[in-house]
Amino acid sequence: MSTLLPGEPLGGGTDEAYRRLRPGPAEPHRSRWDFTPPLVPGRGGGRVVATLAHLTDLHVVDPGSPARLDFAMRSGAGRPEWGGAVDWVFRPQELLTAHAVRSMVATLAGLPIDVCVVTGDNIDNGQTNELDAYLALLDGGEVRLAPAYHGPQRPDWDDDWYWRPDPGDDRYKRRWGFPTHPGLLDLASAPFTAVPLGHPWLGCLGNHDLLIGGASAGQASLGDLVTGPRKPVELPDGVPGGLDTLLAEPAALFSGRSRPVPAVPERAFASRTELIRRHLGHGFTEENLRDGTGYHAFDPVPGLRVLTLDTNHPPGHWDGSMDQRQLAWLEDQLARAGGPDGPLVVLASHHATASMNNRYGVCPDQEADRAYAAEVLATALRCPNVVLWLNGHHHANRVTAHFGPGGGGLYEVTTASITDWPSQARLIEIAIEPTGEIRLTSTMIDHAAPAGVSGDLADPVQLAALHRELAYNDGVRAGRRGAEGSVADRNVHLYLPAR
Repeated sequence: MSTLLPGEPLGGGTDEAYRRLRPGPAEPHRSRWDFTPPLVPGRGGGRVVATLAHLTDLHVVDPGSPARLDFAMRSGAGRPEWGGAVDWVFRPQELLTAHAVRSMVATLAGLPIDVCVVTGDNIDNGQTNELDAYLALLDGGEVRLAPAYHGPQRPDWDDDWYWRPDPGDDRYKRRWGFPTHPGLLDLASAPFTAVPLGHPWLGCLGNHDLLIGGASAGQASLGDLVTGPRKPVELPDGVPGGLDTLLAEPAALFSGRSRPVPAVPERAFASRTELIRRHLGHGFTEENLRDGTGYHAFDPVPGLRVLTLDTNHPPGHWDGSMDQRQLAWLEDQLARAGGPDGPLVVLASHHATASMNNRYGVCPDQEADRAYAAEVLATALRCPNVVLWLNGHHHANRVTAHFGPGGGGLYEVTTASITDWPSQARLIEIAIEPTGEIRLTSTMIDHAAPAGVSGDLADPVQLAALHRELAYNDGVRAGRRGAEGSVADRNVHLYLPAR
C-alpha cells in the first residue's frame, strides 16, 4: 500500500506553494517492544482473534449552517481569550468532507473486518441534517445536507478572508496559492449516494455530536437561529468575545451583522436521546435509550469484548471526563472479563487520556462525582485483559504505551481524523502469538480516491481527492502536517506479554 507525498506545485502564494499529492513508497511495519524483549524465539504468525477498523472524527458538516462560528475565526484564532475554541472553525475543504467519508467507507467495505469502531465527532455541530448524512454514509443511502450552499465561500458574499473556489481573489489564493474550481460549490452541495460499510460498526458520542461547535451546551438559545433565515457573519459590537461567552451565553456571539439565507428546518439540533435512538443496533441498546447512557459492551467475535465509553462532559467545553456511575459500570465489566479465560478487552472512547481532565462547570462539592484520565486509566490497567484503548479527538496518529502494576499494560491508539490531513483510518489485527504474547498490528488506511485530482469534479471520488489535497495545503493548519505521527504511530506491530 503506497503512501501519499507532496508533489509538484500547482500554484504559488506569498507564504508557500499549493501542491498536488502523489503516491509514495509503501511504509513497512515496524515493531515496538515497550513491554517485551525484542527477540523472542517462536514469535511470528499466531492466531488472529479479530481485525478491527478504527474510524474517527468524521466531522460531517453542514458548512452553511447559521449556528457555526466560522466568522469568529477571523479575529479570534490564536487569541488567549478564546482558548483555541475558534482556531479550527473554518476549513477550506469542509464542503467536501462528506465525500471524503464516502470514499473511506467504500474503501473499508472492501477489507476483511470483524467490526468498525467509530469513536465520535461523527458530525460537526450536533444538527439533525448532519446526523442524517453521517448515518447514510455508514449504512448506505442518499446524502443530502442542505438544498444549496449559502455561506461565505460564495463569491457574491464578497468576503476574501475565505477560500472561494470560483474565479476571483481571496486570502487563500494570495497566501497559499489555492486553485480555482468554477462551479465547485454547486457540485459539492449536490446530493449523492453512498454505499454501505457492510460490516458491523459501533457508535460512540463525541463533543461535536452533542455540543454547539463541540463546546457549548446552549442549544436551547440557538434553536430558532439554526433553522432560520439569517446567517451571522461577524461578531457583535459590545459583546465580550471569547470562550467564556461561548460556554455560558452562546447566543450573544451570534447577534452581530447577518445575511439572509434560506431557512432549513432539517438543521434542528439533535437531542442526546435522538442521537442514542438513531444509533440503536450499533452498540447502543434499548437500555441506553431508557437510561440515557452513552456506554455499552459488544462482543464482535468469540474472545473479544469492546467496551465503548461516553467521555463527554455535560456542562460543556471540548475535553472530556466521566461520571462515577459509568466508572462503576466499567469496573463491573472488567471484573466479568477478568481472568486468563476471559476475553481480550478493547476500550473505545472519543477522548484520549490527554484530554480527559475537563473540570469546566464542576463545583467543588460535585468533584467527587467525576472521574478523570488517571482514575479511568488506573481502572483499565488493573485488568490484564485490557490490551487496547482506541480514541480520537486530537486529529492525529499517536500510539502510547501505558504500564500496569504487574509489568504488563495496554496500548492507547489515537487515530487521525477524516476531516483534516491526513484523512486516514486504521486497521488493527489482534492476534495471540505461539509464545502466548498478544500482538496488535496497526495499519494506516488511505481512502481509495486518487492522490491527485484528475477527472470530472461531478464525480464524488474526485471530490474526495480534492478534499484531501485541500486539507494538506491548508496554510492555516500547516502544523497539522505532523498529524500523520511518527513511524512508531502508524504501521507498527505492538507486543504485550502473555496473560
